[in-house]
Amino acid sequence: MNRKKILFSERDKEIVIPIEMTWDFYGQQDSVNEYEQTIIEEILNSDQDFEVTRFEHNQYLDDLNPNGKTDINYEFNFYNPSVINNPNSLLSGTWQNSYLPKFKVNEIYFAGLPSSLNNASTYNPLAFKKSFWKLDLYDYVNPLIQKNYITIILPTHQGLIQTTTTGFNNQIPVEIKKPKYLLDYLGDKEGFFIYWLKKRDYLNINQFFMSAKFFDAKVGQFIRMTNRPQNSLTNPYILNGDDYFYYKVILNYTTQKYEVWNSNQTLRFGTNINPIVWYEYVNP
Repeated sequence: MNRKKILFSERDKEIVIPIEMTWDFYGQQDSVNEYEQTIIEEILNSDQDFEVTRFEHNQYLDDLNPNGKTDINYEFNFYNPSVINNPNSLLSGTWQNSYLPKFKVNEIYFAGLPSSLNNASTYNPLAFKKSFWKLDLYDYVNPLIQKNYITIILPTHQGLIQTTTTGFNNQIPVEIKKPKYLLDYLGDKEGFFIYWLKKRDYLNINQFFMSAKFFDAKVGQFIRMTNRPQNSLTNPYILNGDDYFYYKVILNYTTQKYEVWNSNQTLRFGTNINPIVWYEYVNP
């Protein structure tokens, strides 16, 4: 019988066990690259045209301009409870085409002067300068499904003027801005054009529903507007959204022009005879 001597090394030993392993993430990077390429092709697809063009207000005729006018007219009215219109109504006050129900004369007047001349230490002209009108164009009137595709901003430094002395020092007559806009190619043209897709390949939409809000920088809140005064109803707090909060905007892709109508398209608005009139919505 032979004697055997086995010497153990102090180094660790490795045992290789041949077990098959399948990785679920094998080739995942290839899938990511393929998906990335698919998205890029969809965005750059030559069959879909994302070019934007501007739509201008369509011409209309009146007695003084037989050749047609192009300006679009907006008129915004704030509710003034101190001026009684109908004492028997739940809303006894009246709506005025003026900023005075929201701002003092001095705030509006000094906002129109250069910063070196306005008296910001006494008045608050920045609140008026930072306020603005916001026109939103939706695809539907139902707030549960509607999407806002276009927003038009009308700054307070645009618009017509009114002469007043109310609340001003020494009762000196001054001219201040009023919320009445005549937008056209020249002069006050910000908000005159609607910028939208040139073709209907990607989004086939040719009509929108326009709503209006006023951002009052003095209180930091938006004020919703209606298209008619609430006191025209028996119950001024029950309003139908389609009829009272929107105008319909129709785009013509062929002529690249737009028109504004009521909800059932029986009366056109935005002309000098029928301006787009908005009224401050008064909560119950």
